Amino acid sequence: MTLMLGTTVHAGGLDRSGQSLEPLFTKGNLLSVDVYHSSPSVKGTDVLGQSTGQVADTYTQWGFAYKQDLSSQTSMLIMLSRPFGLDIHYDPQQSSLLGGTEARVSTHELMGALRYRWDEQWGVHGGLRMQRSEGNVGFGGLAFGAAHGYWVDFRPSTEPGYLLGLSYERPDISLRIAATYYSAIHHKMSTRENVLPVTTTTSSTSPQSVNLDVQSAIAPSTLAFGQIRWTQWSQFKLSPQVFAAATNGGSLADLEDTTTYTLGLGQKLSSQWSGFVSISYDRIQHTNPSSALRPNNGRVGYALGVSYQEPGFKVTPWLSYQRLGAADITLASYPIARFGQSSAMLFGVKLDYIF
Repeated sequence: MTLMLGTTVHAGGLDRSGQSLEPLFTKGNLLSVDVYHSSPSVKGTDVLGQSTGQVADTYTQWGFAYKQDLSSQTSMLIMLSRPFGLDIHYDPQQSSLLGGTEARVSTHELMGALRYRWDEQWGVHGGLRMQRSEGNVGFGGLAFGAAHGYWVDFRPSTEPGYLLGLSYERPDISLRIAATYYSAIHHKMSTRENVLPVTTTTSSTSPQSVNLDVQSAIAPSTLAFGQIRWTQWSQFKLSPQVFAAATNGGSLADLEDTTTYTLGLGQKLSSQWSGFVSISYDRIQHTNPSSALRPNNGRVGYALGVSYQEPGFKVTPWLSYQRLGAADITLASYPIARFGQSSAMLFGVKLDYIF
């Protein structure tokens, strides 16, 4: 039974892909391309009663995977993805307190992995990752006082990391349990702050994470699947020289560790058609107040999709609605703005060539 499994999107922290290794477990050789588009609706009201306008920009994600069996026990995977990202912008024509504030973060990752099965049940997998990260942050609006107009540019940094995992399978009941650890990746980014005439260096860490994926047949044509993903976003700090000096070592990023839960069902509808539904959840964070760069707190996501398969080819369109939790924006412990419950609509398609 071949069914499309749900993908975690728009998850906790800056997560946009969930770092799935699903292609590595596909039977046969595989060439896969996937793309999705996100249209968020994130609007708030500042303490002066002014609308912030739409602050979360639309974005398009894409990914590529090539998997090949090297022997009856060994397979390899090459994957190109964009695991993390952020696109926030406050229109200067809207809130006078926050207008002009923005943040852009972009991460690309090339990963190569091998999987070895020493019997029908047990297998190990591991690989290397090469990650490229860059971004910029700017402060605008009266709420930032003397910091109004400050901006910082983090130029591209490319650094290596790794992944390690263990899997257990029971093909007779389509059972698979796979655990994967992704290492932290430490970047040293060439940094330009507009209040300094020289370029400096800023250290940053892409977080370590653990994925636990489970699937099992619960009826002849029905598959249950789920994932628990933990990501140590508290590792992610950005402290450029002038900003850190002005804030006693403060960071532009102040995120908590996240745990994302996903649960779904896949159903085989015919010899060519199958479908899936899933729900995912990120709990509300209570420890840290939200900043203008994080205008939501918690998430519940719903996804559904169908797959059409011919010999050697499969296409999977899908749709997702993400309900984003309300957030109170503060600056130096003073309330600045309130964002009610927000949302995002996502639609995508995945194309698989199996040979």
